[in-house]
Amino acid sequence: MSGSHESADDQNVSSTVPHTLDDAIAALEKANTNASSRNTEDATTDANGYKTFVYDPNIPGPWDPGYGGAPDEDDDDEDAKAPQLSTVDKENQPQKGPLPAIDEKPEQTSSNVQDQPAGEDAAIAGEAAEQTVGVAQKKKKKRKPKSKRGLAAITGFEEFYVDAPLTLAEYEEEQGLYDPEIPFTQRIEVAIQRFAARRHMDSTKKDVFDKYLSSGGIAGGPKQFSGGLNAADMSDMSAADIALMKAIHFVDVDRYGGSDAYTVDFEGIAKNFFSSRLPQHYDLTSVNSAKDVQSKTNIIRNFLNYLLHHDVCPDYKDQIFAARNICDLADRELPKTMRAQILFPGDFQTACSEIFGGNCRNTFARNPGWAEGFESEFGMHPDVAQQTFKIGLATQTSDEMSKIYMEQSNALDIQMTKIYDVGLEVTELVHARAEIRNFYEKHEAAKGLKSLGKLKAKRWHPPHTAPQDLTEEEREKAAKKTPKAAEDIYEFLIEDYILDTCFVGMKMEVTVRELSFGLKFFDKILGAYCSFYTILPNEMMDGWRKRESEPLPMKKRGEALLDDDEDLEAANGVEVVVPDDEEAPQWDEGPGAEEQAVS
Repeated sequence: MSGSHESADDQNVSSTVPHTLDDAIAALEKANTNASSRNTEDATTDANGYKTFVYDPNIPGPWDPGYGGAPDEDDDDEDAKAPQLSTVDKENQPQKGPLPAIDEKPEQTSSNVQDQPAGEDAAIAGEAAEQTVGVAQKKKKKRKPKSKRGLAAITGFEEFYVDAPLTLAEYEEEQGLYDPEIPFTQRIEVAIQRFAARRHMDSTKKDVFDKYLSSGGIAGGPKQFSGGLNAADMSDMSAADIALMKAIHFVDVDRYGGSDAYTVDFEGIAKNFFSSRLPQHYDLTSVNSAKDVQSKTNIIRNFLNYLLHHDVCPDYKDQIFAARNICDLADRELPKTMRAQILFPGDFQTACSEIFGGNCRNTFARNPGWAEGFESEFGMHPDVAQQTFKIGLATQTSDEMSKIYMEQSNALDIQMTKIYDVGLEVTELVHARAEIRNFYEKHEAAKGLKSLGKLKAKRWHPPHTAPQDLTEEEREKAAKKTPKAAEDIYEFLIEDYILDTCFVGMKMEVTVRELSFGLKFFDKILGAYCSFYTILPNEMMDGWRKRESEPLPMKKRGEALLDDDEDLEAANGVEVVVPDDEEAPQWDEGPGAEEQAVS
C-alpha cells in the first residue's frame, strides 16, 4: 500500500490525535461543552437557587469511546442504556492493564508517524492530548524526618548525647587546630566556634552560653574590620585560619590590659557564673527551679565535655574536670538557695520580730470579707505571735535562757541590745527530736504550728561587700582568731521544713537582732548563696567600652562653641552681647530697700 492511501484504521488513528495546537484546544473545549450540556438535564435546584449536578458513571461521556449522546430515559431496554461501540471503536478501545513505564516509547509505524506536528507545536499538542486522558502525578519532595527539623531536631544537649568518635582525618585536622604550641586564646576561639556550629541552640540556650563566656572575659559579636570570606580566599587558607576568621566569640585582650593580664581558671569561672551571674539574670524561684537550673548547667557541662573530647586544651584538663564538678554541685545547691530566700525568716523569727519591735512589727493585715477562705494575710497576728514564741522558747531553748527570760519578762525589762547586718556560713543543721515533733502534732496548744529545729552558723565576710577598715595589727589578729568565741557562733530556731532547704556550707546575709536574755533572731534575709559563692573582677567589666582616642567630631564642635563666642554666633546666626560688670542691669528692689539695708 502506497503512502498516499490510508486504511480505515489509519484514518481513525489520525483523526483521534490532534495535529496542531489549535486542534488540541478545540478538542478540549468541545469535551467540556458536551459534558456541561449532558449534565444539565440531571440538575436539581435547591432552595437557594443553586443547581446541583449528579454524575452517573453508567452514562458515557465525551471522553468515553463511541459516545453518541445521552440515552433515552423512556427506553426500558438495558442494552439500549449501554454505550454502543462500532467495530472500529472496539478495536481501538484501550485495553486494561498496567501503564507503560515513563521511559518506554511507543512503537512508531507509518500510521502514527505521518502528519504528526513537529517542534514546539508537537510538544504542546502532546501535553494537551495527555490532559484529555489523565494528568500524571508529580513526585512529592521527601521531607526531613521530625528528628531533623523544627523543635524536634536533635540539639546536642540531650541527656545521653555524646559526640561521635573522631575519624582519622578529623583527628589529624584537630591536631593542627589545637596544637599546644598555639596560644590558648586562639585555641579556645576556634573551639567555641566549632562547638556552636555542631549544636542547635535556641535563644535561651544561646543567651546562657554567651553570658558564661562573658564571665570568662570572652566577648561575643563579629570581629570588626576582618572582611568577608569568599571561595578564592578560603582556597588559600588552612582549616585553622578559616575557623579563626569565622569565629564570632573572641578574647578581648584590650579590655583587661593585654594577654599577659589573663589567668586561665575554668573552675573559678564556673563558680562565679552559677553562684552569682546566673541568679542575677534568670528567675530560678519557680516551682520547677530544679529543672530550670539543670537545663542551664547542662549547657556548660556539654561545652566542657566538648573540650575534653576534642582535646582542645590538655594543659588545663584538671581545671575542666573541676569545673564540671561545679556544674553537678550547682544542680544540688542552687535550687535550695533560691527556695530558702522565699521561706526565710520563718514563723518563729517573724513572731520575735512582731513582739520585740523588728521589721514585722504591726504589719498584720487581716483578710477582707470578700477574701475569706484565702491565705492572703500579711504579717502575723499578735496573739499567734505570742503563742508561737512561747512554745518555741519552751521546747528548744536551754533552762538557763528560759529562767532569764521569765525574770526579765516579769520585770518588763526585755530589751533589744544589738542590730546589725552580718554574713553567715551554715555549719550545722539540727532537726527537731521525735518527742518535740509529737508535742507539736498532738498538743492542743501547739495546734497549727510547725516544729522547730536549730540552724548553727559562723561569721562569713561576703566578698562583694567593702573590706573591713582594720589596721595591720587588727588584720593579723583577726586572721589568727578562730570562731570559738560566743559572739562568732550563731544559733537560730528555724522550722524543720525550712531546714530541709538548707545545707552545710550555705552562705547567707541577714539582719540579726539580739535580745537581752541571750536570744538571737533575724527577720530579714538579704541573700542566700551556694557554698562555692565567688566574685570575680570580670563582673565589674560588664558594659565596658573603650574610650575614644580623641573626641568625636560633634563633641569637639560642641566644646569649641562653648569656649569661643564667635563660633557660637556663627553657628546660631545671632549676635550675643555679654554686658560688662559696669553695665549690668540694676534691679528695682522696691521702696524702702536702702533703708532696710542700712538698718
